[in-house]
Amino acid sequence: MRVPERPPPAVPVPGDAERVATPSLETRHEPGTHDERLRPHRAVLDEITGLWHVSAPQTDGTTRLRAGLRALHLGDVWVAALACPRAGFARTVRLIRRCDPQAFHVLHMRRGQATFSVGRRHARVGAGQLMLVDSSSPYSGRFDDPGGVHSFVIVQFSRAVLQLPPRTAQRLHTVPVPLGPGMGGALSRWLADITGRAHEFTRADGPFLTDVTTSLVASVLRGAVDLAEGLDPHDRRRALRTQIRQFIRQHLADPLTPEGIAAAHQLSRRSLYTLFEEDGQTVAAWIRQERLERCRCDLADPLLAGQPIHSIAARWGFPDQAHFSRVFRSVYGAPPRDFRRRAAPHGSTTTPHPGTRTAAQPPGTLVTRGTVPGERL
Repeated sequence: MRVPERPPPAVPVPGDAERVATPSLETRHEPGTHDERLRPHRAVLDEITGLWHVSAPQTDGTTRLRAGLRALHLGDVWVAALACPRAGFARTVRLIRRCDPQAFHVLHMRRGQATFSVGRRHARVGAGQLMLVDSSSPYSGRFDDPGGVHSFVIVQFSRAVLQLPPRTAQRLHTVPVPLGPGMGGALSRWLADITGRAHEFTRADGPFLTDVTTSLVASVLRGAVDLAEGLDPHDRRRALRTQIRQFIRQHLADPLTPEGIAAAHQLSRRSLYTLFEEDGQTVAAWIRQERLERCRCDLADPLLAGQPIHSIAARWGFPDQAHFSRVFRSVYGAPPRDFRRRAAPHGSTTTPHPGTRTAAQPPGTLVTRGTVPGERL
């Protein structure tokens, strides 16, 4: 699709024919002749604004979206790194009829999170994950991180380039895929590098960039499918439990609800409870344990000695100081203030952990973790 240079087009807001969200882009451009460079970022912008409705209401009643963009257009593949505040987006049936490139889009979240909705199903993709969507299938969503800052990379592949079997594409559609070590980490670093150096590449580099990008993405997606299909039911549930726990650890400082956690992994709330109960824990107890451990580390950190205890507790999900003190003492055998004093460099260096002996107890006695009223999610 060859698009001449022109100002960015307006982006329609769903349900409101009178208002538009117009991206005001902060772009990077390096000197170099037009013929030597790969297709400019504006060509990618034109395609992006034709694919999705975007809405970003502002306090003054307008719907303008300010975003940053760096992009490479390689022909059958384009790569765009974007940053934006909170915003809604939709790939509607009407847009599909108007313009369907018959392509796959891979969204790699680098910072923040996004929630996708397909019919009644909801899925959340967070930092360090990617998600595959099909340009021929309708969906909607929001960039809705509580911090309001989102950084992500979108890669578009024509179906002729990223040849996924229909069953695989359907299975992976709007399913979060973690980018762990190995090929996932290699893909994440590759996308960051080529978008950061977009101004350095020429047309002669296009085929190589296309091949490497396609190979890395295909490898990660195949790995996600092979892992799920190669596991027996018990191992699959254990892998899912590990994935959920990684997700929770990444969002400990955010409001966490069972509905949100379950939706991010395409589970019902009951299924989420069952997964944790198989390990003899409740969701609430495990989240509390992880948050308390973050508080313990911060209280023992001499660099944070000047930070109030209630501030540390609130940061990790304990806004009620009295409640935090009771829970902390039930786990670590001492109130937060006494624990911090003992952990200080001039005092004892003993740092109790959950389930370890404390000086005040005889050998063989463990600090127990009692349930706290109201914490059963």
